[in-house]
Amino acid sequence: MTLAANLYAFGWWAKKEWLVKTWIEGVGGIENLRKYLEELLYSQRKLGERFDMFRKNVKGMGDAMITEMLAYFNPREYGIWNRRAKEGLLKLGINKLNGDIGLHKMSRLSGRDYEVVINILKQIAPLLKEEQSLPDPDLLDVDYFLYYLGELHDVDENTVEDHYGDHNEIVDMVLNIGRGLGFDVSSEIPLVTGTRVDCVWSARIGNLGELKYVFELHVKGSIDSLLLNLLKASQDPTVQKVVAVSSENELEKIRREAMTIKGLSDKILFWNVKEVVKANKLVEELMDIMQRQGLTKI
Repeated sequence: MTLAANLYAFGWWAKKEWLVKTWIEGVGGIENLRKYLEELLYSQRKLGERFDMFRKNVKGMGDAMITEMLAYFNPREYGIWNRRAKEGLLKLGINKLNGDIGLHKMSRLSGRDYEVVINILKQIAPLLKEEQSLPDPDLLDVDYFLYYLGELHDVDENTVEDHYGDHNEIVDMVLNIGRGLGFDVSSEIPLVTGTRVDCVWSARIGNLGELKYVFELHVKGSIDSLLLNLLKASQDPTVQKVVAVSSENELEKIRREAMTIKGLSDKILFWNVKEVVKANKLVEELMDIMQRQGLTKI
């Protein structure tokens, strides 16, 4: 519970007991969770190997969560990777990592990616040195600097889809928005036989029982599987609405097809990816304010 209660990345979670339970059950017990944490923090293996092993075995922790743990454990060696860090690097004109990894399209970090990120952050740190106020900057100081850069100007809405074209990154944003609104959220969830959907928001409301909202993201290509998944999901009596998430052009195609499908047309909603990015940013700003006021702490 100490991790869940104190890390910034977990501040959105209202039901932190459920989160901890998920970690423990996912690895087969508290002793296994301790083992993987020790391996991540203390092993002599290369950082990339430790990162990948922990990510693979401990479910429910993403890049921001894992890298924040590492950064607080040793801010000289490890830095935080999240949306704001990415936007800060983009503001500095760093568009690729190690010459081949496109930063605009990169979402979920691999261990190799994280090693490259750390190398860049370590090059930035000494540039922040100021004899009186910051004589010995570490990678947490770099994180604050990148956060500041990321907040200077909003991302141009005309290029949002270029910055956030990755399926996993948009799904993470939808999860974040639902979590910030107080829903229980899950990804890659099987609802009915043969149907696995990208994201589900759920809530239990008094005598009404459990209510669900289902989201499917479409980046490009055929829309047939998306419509089929949403149609099947809409048949679940607990599902109130199903939501197609995509670019403006793709949403128009999805809308035309969906309106001809009986049983789907009255349950489907359409969410522009630009609005997802904007809503995610607003919810994060709200949570920042709440956390600074101490209103989201246990």
